Amino acid sequence: MSSVFTYYDHVPGLWSHDSQVKLIDIWQRSWTKAGWNAVVLCEDSVRQHPRYDFFKFHYWNKPTTYGHDYCGACFMRWLAVANAGGGLLTDYDVINYGFEPRDIEPGVMQILCDEPPAGVFMGAVLGSAQHFLDMAEIFAAWGHDEHDFNHNAGQYHCDDLGLLIRMFESKTYLKPDWFVKVPGCALFDYLSWRTSKLVHYGYAMHSAGYWPKHQHIEKIRPF
Repeated sequence: MSSVFTYYDHVPGLWSHDSQVKLIDIWQRSWTKAGWNAVVLCEDSVRQHPRYDFFKFHYWNKPTTYGHDYCGACFMRWLAVANAGGGLLTDYDVINYGFEPRDIEPGVMQILCDEPPAGVFMGAVLGSAQHFLDMAEIFAAWGHDEHDFNHNAGQYHCDDLGLLIRMFESKTYLKPDWFVKVPGCALFDYLSWRTSKLVHYGYAMHSAGYWPKHQHIEKIRPF
């Protein structure tokens, strides 16, 4: 059975643990219904990796406006999926509406994004264990520069989505040739979210009045 992974470690002061557990339950049920082995990873899943200390040091020492526990977890999930053998990594607010298990395309890591056409968002990434390890290495080696300065916060900020945007959108960071963008996941509330087999219910849920997310997802579009 094909595995899909998400990653969760509670970050105090960010969201309530209860709300995230309930959201993860929705995620897990939607993916299991579609035929996937839905696995929740956390930092404990990767502590025995022989280079855990190396990655922990580099991830937690990058500048951030969100806090090191949150951004460190965003980076660490790539290593966790590599350690688990590769497969599909999604945020736990990416809900499955019939997206069936699929094989990893040899030699390619795919990030699944629909609208906006020129944009990229951290919804779903499919790749081999080596691809995820290679990305973990790239994140660890990332030295921030002027492109990572957050003018609103007045400081530098690094997270995994920020580097993906630099790779795919602004072209200010070298993207591996084997990392490609393909359609397959809709971002709420672009038009395709009502019909796509994968929907990422991101922060736009807040401005739409659907907050906390776990109370609304199955009401606005049951799976």
